[in-house]
Formats: sequence, structure tokens, C-alpha cells
Amino acid sequence: MDTLVALVGQLLSVLRDTVAPQACPGVWAWATSALGLGVGLLPAAGALLVALLRRRFGAAYRGGRGVLLAGIGLLTAGLLPLLVFVAAGRVFAASTGRGSVPGLGTAAARSLRSTECFVGPQSTYLGSGTVGDAFDPTDGVRLGVAALLLGIVPLFTALFVGIGARLSLRRGPAWPAKFFWGPTLALAVLTAGVPAGTAEHLWVGACLGAFVGVLLLGAVPPPSRETVRRSLQPAGPAREKRQAETGEERLARLKERMHPIVQLPSPEERRSAPTGPRPPYADFDSSRLPVAPDRPATAVPQPRAGGPAPLAAAPGALPPVPGRAPGGPAAFGPPPGRPTGPGGTLAAPGPFAGGPGAAMGAAPPGTAPMNGRAPRFRLIQRIGAGGFGRVWLAHDAKVGRTVALKAAHAPDGETEERIRREAAALAAVRHPQCVQILDLVHAQSDPGLAQLEGLVIVMEYVEGVPLSRLVQERGPVDDVSAARIWSGVAGALDAAHSRGVLHRDLKPGNVIVDGAGFPHLIDFGIARRTGDSTLTMTGFVLGTPDYLAPEVAAGKKATPRSDVWQLAATVSFALTGYPPRGGHADAISGLRAAAVGAKLTHLPRRTAHLPLLKQSLRNDPDRRPDLATTQRSLEEWLRRAGVPVAGPVGAGTTRQ
Repeated sequence: MDTLVALVGQLLSVLRDTVAPQACPGVWAWATSALGLGVGLLPAAGALLVALLRRRFGAAYRGGRGVLLAGIGLLTAGLLPLLVFVAAGRVFAASTGRGSVPGLGTAAARSLRSTECFVGPQSTYLGSGTVGDAFDPTDGVRLGVAALLLGIVPLFTALFVGIGARLSLRRGPAWPAKFFWGPTLALAVLTAGVPAGTAEHLWVGACLGAFVGVLLLGAVPPPSRETVRRSLQPAGPAREKRQAETGEERLARLKERMHPIVQLPSPEERRSAPTGPRPPYADFDSSRLPVAPDRPATAVPQPRAGGPAPLAAAPGALPPVPGRAPGGPAAFGPPPGRPTGPGGTLAAPGPFAGGPGAAMGAAPPGTAPMNGRAPRFRLIQRIGAGGFGRVWLAHDAKVGRTVALKAAHAPDGETEERIRREAAALAAVRHPQCVQILDLVHAQSDPGLAQLEGLVIVMEYVEGVPLSRLVQERGPVDDVSAARIWSGVAGALDAAHSRGVLHRDLKPGNVIVDGAGFPHLIDFGIARRTGDSTLTMTGFVLGTPDYLAPEVAAGKKATPRSDVWQLAATVSFALTGYPPRGGHADAISGLRAAAVGAKLTHLPRRTAHLPLLKQSLRNDPDRRPDLATTQRSLEEWLRRAGVPVAGPVGAGTTRQ
């Protein structure tokens, strides 16, 4: 310690001769403040080292890496400043006597004992009393100065140190920042035995140095998104396996992660599929999203009074398509001839209406194969595979347009009940931004479905890309696009809730942005109506863990507020490119984080929607705003921003 005291004394002497001005309260006081400036830059240097290390290992710093970052903070913001404070205090305390002063020559020690302006001898001003003695309630002036320089200034210093640490931890968990600002606050207590004058000037300089450090760290770029993404991948054999996989294997893995509606088929699947035109999504360029032209409104057929009309659409007839509002997405009408129930919902003829007594695994009555007749469906190619079903692109001669067909991998009683549930759920919802169901048929009822088996959902084909892929290709969206996504899907979801239907698997892959730039809510594959059985095994939770509401992950019953959480998590992803709780190496860790309501570490920081996101992502479902309130807030924000409420998403998308 004596060596350190002598070294600090020599440094003070150099600062006195080089940078300290000849002004009140004296050159030695200014030299002490200059030394404090260096003390304030020490945490900034540590934070800079953290930022450089994170450019190598990204956002994963558990274990040894976390210990390293915490150690850097404790060293540069705690231990080293404490040693400087103590050593400088000993130098000036020694100058109050007649002996030698560590690190100072005879002339320097003599000048330290000289009188400067109104403070008296520099040695007495800087070396007498302690920090504790300065808080004397009997001396009001001295107490006020001490409260300012030894209380408020340290608080601001810790604030600047914490901001600098957070800047070095961008795009990653921010918990190591506490090992920077925490020791800085502790320094104010641990230096209670240092002479008050020395501590006051050191704190003034340290506060200025910490502020300069914030400016310097703000210019240091965070680690790249690719580095962060790689760091969140599973380590060890799993990562080595991914690195060793071939290009075809990597493509297959990526295809599995894409939503069925936009999944690209493999070359083998294209060769084995029936011939036909190439699906339009293969040429879809998400960077050139056009604005949809207005369409003339078309009347929607209404059911006759006295009961639902029979299904009587001529083969090849196009379904009526109502016009959309100016600037808004197209609204899809009901299938041709499909009767509607109360409130505009689809009536459920044929297999739709078959309840528990309907035959499973065999063709429903009246749907025998059409011997000698042209098939209704012509399969074009398989475009994906979901959790329990395959999705085919097909031409439907009955409606005269391309549709999507969804059938089970291996149909059984429970799976067919799930398909029937999805069909009934979608049929009950009428909203222009919710994918519409056109029919529910049995594979044995049409020779064109010979490659399929069991029940087949015939649904509207939405040409576009999932939000997850759009963000991956073009980067996060801006606030205008986020508001339009949130407002539009909230309206579709609210329409579903009004019919007693929960989605329960809202995620970026289930929001499709069509060619006109408008979002659509798809895949009610695990949807349920109020009162339906859960179709889950004990201990098994349906949903994607990274976008699962805390109460559902914890095993509680899903509610409309659970869908509110998942929609907000999807919007947060659109603004950042990450789930709000961050990515997880496996489903188990993601489910565990969801169940305990883990901290939301990846919320967008620079967005006008942050307050609404925080409200919608609260762990307590009762404290989340409902969808109608959310939609109104977003529409009001869009109007205040001077942009149309309804408009294409891609028009405002920017890479950050």
C-alpha cells in the first residue's frame, strides 16, 4: 500500500505541474479533481472492455463469461477507484504534519503547505477531517457542501456509470451492469475515512469522467445480430452438428421452422407432385410490397328467412368478394352458396355439422367417390407440413380458384376431432384479416384427394410470407408498420374472441403478410371454443414456449388475455427480431422461462409502443388491456402520426 500511496503522490505532482490552473481553490485542489477525472474513466474503460469481449461471444455470458464481466465491473468501478481514493487521502493527510509526504519532493511538499485564496493552507484544506466529520449538523454551510459533493454528486456518478455499462451490454442481458453502478455507490460509504476535501474534489472529477465515458461508449457499436444469434444457439455437440451439416440439411432444417403456408417444397417433392403452375409465393419478393388497389364492393348473399339456404354454388363460380375500405386489406366473403348463421357466421353443412355421432375414418353420408365425374380438386404441390398435418396447394373447381388443403399426417379419432374443431373455429369468425375456411370434406369424397386421407380442411389461400420470415429478410419494422400489424391482428383476434374462440398459438409464423402488405391471422390448429375439451395429455402444453403467456405455461387455463400477451410478444418480435424473453436453446428452457414469468430482456427500446407493450406483457392477466382498448390506442396513435390507419405493412419497414 505504501508503494501505491507514493505512486499516487507522484501522479498528483505531475498533474499539478501540467494541467492544474493557478486559480482558487489552488493548484493541488485542481490536480485532485484531475485525478478524479481519471477515476471516473476507469469504469468506462471496463465497460469498453466488456463491449469488445461481447463482439466475440455475443449475448451468451453465463458461467465463466458472466464471472469475467462481473469481475471487470468490480475491479474498474469498485476496487481501483477505492485504492485511488484511499491513497490520495493518505498523501494529503501526511502533508498536514511536518514529515515527508509520500511521492512528493521537498519543494512540492512545501508548496502543498502554502496558503491559497480563502481556503487557507492546501494541506489543511485537502488533508484535515474526514467524510464522516463533514456531515456536521451544527455547521449548516459545511453540511450543505457535504450533502452536495459527497451525496448528490456520487449518485450522479453511479448513474452515468450505469448508463455506460448498459450501453456496452446492448443486444444482450443487462444484469452485469449492476456490478458497475453498485460498487460506485458503495464507494461513497467505503471512503468515509478519507479526508473530506480530497473526497469532494475526487468525486467532482469522477462525475465528469463518468459522463465523458457515456459519450465515448455511445459511439461503440454493439455486437452484430449474427453474432448474437450464433451465441444463443446450443453449445457443444448440437452446435458442432449444425456446423457440420450440409447445405441440403440446413435448408431442410430451415424449412421445418417456416410456416406451412409459405414452406418451400424440396426438389423431390416438386418432381413427385402433379404438374401445374408454379405457386406464386415462390417468386414473392418481400422487399417490393405493392399497395393493393381498391376493389369495387360486391354484395354478399344473405340466407333466406326461415332457415339456412342449401349449398348450391355452381362449379367454377367465383365466391363473392366484398370490397375493402380505402387503403385497407381486401375482405374475403363467404364461400359461394354457403349459408350464414346468426351474426354472419357460416352454417355448418355436411361434415361441418357432424357432432360426436358423425362417422370418423369413413366418408360421411352423401360424399361417396364421384365415379366417372371430374374431380373437384387438383393437387398442385405440397407446400408444407405443420405440427400434425400437411398443407397442399390445390385448385378447387367448385370455387374456381387456388385453395389450401390441410390434412392430418395420420388421422385418428382425436386428430379428426382436432381438424373438425379448427374448421368450426374458423367458420365462426368473420374478419377480413383472419383466414377463412371454405369447406370441410373427406378425402374419400373426391378422387382428386386420393393422396390424402381422413378429413380435409379447404381454406382460403393467402399468398404471402410469414412475419417471422419478413423480419428475418428485411429487419425489424418501424412503429407505423408495427401499429398496423398490431391493430389489424387485434381486430381479427377480437372477432374470434367474440365467438368464444381462442387462438392459443399466436406467433410471428402465424401472421402472414400478403402481397399487398396486409397482415392475416392464420392457423387456428390448436384453437378451442369455450367449453371444448382441451385435447392435451397431462403435463403437455400446446403453444410455442417463446411466445407463450406465463399463466398458460404454468398450467393454468388460457383466456382471451393470454392471446393478448402472445400478440404483444409477436409485435415485440416485429420491432426487434427477438422474442421478448430472448431466444432459448430448447423448448424445455423456453417453457421454464415462460412459466416463471422471466424478465423481458429483449423489448424494443426506441419505439413509441413500449408503454403499451409493457402493459400487454404483464405477468398478471387481469392487468393487461383488452384487444378493443389496444386497437383504439393504436388507431389514435396512427392518426396523430398523420398516416392512414389501414395501410400496407411493407411501406414502413426499415432495417435497423
